[in-house]
Formats: sequence, structure tokens, C-alpha cells
Amino acid sequence: MLKKIFKFSIPLYILFLFIINVSAYEFVDPKNESEVNDKISEIYDAKEQYEDLAGHKEEEEVEIKTGTSTSYWWPIGSVDTVENGGKVYATGDPEAISITSDYGSRVDPITGIASTHSGVDISGGRGLGKVNVIAAKDGIVVYPTKNVSNNCVSGGSTSCGSGYGNYVIIQHSNGTYTLYGHLYENSITVKAGDQVEQGQVIGKMGSSGYSTGAHLHFEVRVGNNSTSSTENPLNYISADNPREVSTNGGQLWEFLNSWEGGDSTKVGDSYRVLDIGDGERTVGHGVTLRWNSEKFQKYGIDVTKYGVGSTIPIDIVDNVERDIIEGLRSKLTKGLVENSITLEENQIEAVISWMYNKGTTTFSDSNFYGNYKKYGNTEQFRDNWFFYGMDYNSQFTTGWTRRRNAEWSLFHEGVYVFNR
Repeated sequence: MLKKIFKFSIPLYILFLFIINVSAYEFVDPKNESEVNDKISEIYDAKEQYEDLAGHKEEEEVEIKTGTSTSYWWPIGSVDTVENGGKVYATGDPEAISITSDYGSRVDPITGIASTHSGVDISGGRGLGKVNVIAAKDGIVVYPTKNVSNNCVSGGSTSCGSGYGNYVIIQHSNGTYTLYGHLYENSITVKAGDQVEQGQVIGKMGSSGYSTGAHLHFEVRVGNNSTSSTENPLNYISADNPREVSTNGGQLWEFLNSWEGGDSTKVGDSYRVLDIGDGERTVGHGVTLRWNSEKFQKYGIDVTKYGVGSTIPIDIVDNVERDIIEGLRSKLTKGLVENSITLEENQIEAVISWMYNKGTTTFSDSNFYGNYKKYGNTEQFRDNWFFYGMDYNSQFTTGWTRRRNAEWSLFHEGVYVFNR
């Protein structure tokens, strides 16, 4: 259960100012959208400026709650695929959902002796070498390495690939690993070091290794890449909800979106595309169309056809935002491993929020890893990294400062401070 602490501090001055502005707003011609938006901006700008001067802020603090992310997809892809940026995705309804062997105790199908099964077996579809196997979650491939062949023959040696036959292991940013076994010969399309995205095709269903027929053996390993660390995959995936929308680590989604805004642009079950200046279009919670065109293409959206004022379905925009966040998480996780740095989940999420807001190019320039190694979790780190590149002459300085402070609170104290 999350502990919530509400701090309401709306001075009478703000209430009076709000009433005056709302009264003025009532006389604005509703057809003049620009004037309406200006009035709304005046209300919030005046409120924010006063709060900063008075040291007050209406906000909600929530103690961090960590736990297993629910953003795993059923690892079987759809029949139809989309190719984008050299990668193939099969994000539609899964072709096969039948589980033929559960996790845990079972009778071995080959020896007939009681044994322990480290994953679940999923079968069905069109047989050998035809059913798409997809990444259940964004991550970094750790197996096979480039010098490992994936030519274990379906129906051949049961010991090939240590019994897994041709298989793939993906490391995820939350400390879990997923394994995809018994893949069809020479069908694996990824190798160690590749960054893969949820829904990306990584191979085809086969029957290589210790297998009696076409199926996918799927494992979830928690904490380390070991057969002794497996957990029941059905705690992570569900045939009833095969393409679950990510919660992004509990409160991260709500935290980030509270600072990005965008809910006011909802039109029914869609978001309206906005012009944020210099011809840039954005939609939802700060999702820029131009820089994320490939991610939108993954869901069948050609961003060149969506001008200012048009709408894009909320579920698609939220999925793209989720993909952006998970991509940032994977990038950060890889960098932490390479630099021998270990962070807590709340610290990772604080850095992800910073990266989402300021961009990966700025993140690279700011040398997060060097600053953290030099200063650790101290005020010097806060001043030299969280506030890196701050433009104190910008009209957005007040908002940026409050957001950087919230991210530092999350990084340093493990407390989410939402922008309300």
C-alpha cells in the first residue's frame, strides 16, 4: 500500500486571482482559441510565480513502491508483421496461446519421470519455422553471441544447445531475463549486444533441442541469468491480456506525465496534435512526432499524415511513450553495466525522467556516469548534473527548476513529488 501525504496550500491571494481570471475568461469569445489559451496560461503562470515566491506548492508526495513491472507481452507474435528501421514487428494478436506444459513439477514428456519445468511451453499455430516469436519486453540481447550458431535441427539431437536448442536470452532493465527456447534452425535474427523492442520478431517457433514438437519454451529469470532464478512466467504474461500496456515501474508513468502535461489535449479516445514551435508537432505527454516516427510506424501510424489539430488514438500514443521510456531504461541500464554503477530503482526512474525531458543527446553530453562516480548521491551531484545546462533566462526556468528538484527528490530520497 502506498503512503500518500497531501499538502494543500492555496493562499487566498491565488483564489482571488483565479476568480478574477475566470471572470475575464467568461467574456472571451470561445471561437478565439488563441485568446482563450492565453487566459488559461495567465492563470497558471500567476499561480506558479506566487507559489515560488511564497515557498508554497500544491503537490502530492508518495513514498516509492517498487515491484515487478507488468509490461511483459505474450511472447508469440501475430501472423501479420510490419518492417521498420530494419526490424520486423509482429505486435498484433498472438497466433498461438495454448500452454501445453506449465511451470513447476511435471512428468517429463520424453523420459516419463517426474521433473521440474523451468518455464512454460506454448504451442499451436502453423508448425515448424512459421510462427513468430517476439521479445516480451524491451531489453538487451545477451545470448546468442555472434560466434554461436543457431543451427540445432528441429527433431535432431536433444542435447543441442544444452537442451534449449536454438535460443535467445534478453536482459531487461528491471533486473529480469527472458529466455526463448527450441527456436527453428537459423531463424534467430538477433545477437548479444542488440537492443530489441517489445513486439520485435527474434526468431521462429521450432522444435530444436530437448523437444517433442513445435513449441516455444519461455522462461523468466529474476535477479540473475541462472536456471536457479526462474519464476512462473504466468506471473508476468497472460493470454487473456497478451499486449498489456506498461505501468512503467509503478509510479514513474504518473510522475513523468504529471510534469509533461498533455491530458488537456484529449479528444474522446484520442490526443490532439499540437504545434510547439519551429514546426515541431507533439502529441500526448510530450511525444514529438518527428523524432519518434519509427516508433509510431510500429503501430501503423505515418506521422507525416498528421498535422496540427489532427488526432491520434490515446492507446497508440501511450504505447509509443512506453516504448520511449523503455528505450531510455535500456540505454541507461547498458551504460550503468558498462560503467560498473549500481542504482536503486527510484534513482533509475529519476534519471529516466531527466532523459525524457532533456533528450538523450544532452544526456550523453552531460556525462552522468562521470559525475556520479565523482560525487555520488550528494548535493554536489545534484548541482553538477541534475541542473546541467539550465537556461536561467528562459521563460520556462521556473517550471524546469521545480521539475529538476522533483527528480532530485526521487533520486536522493525515493519520494515522488507530482506536479498538480
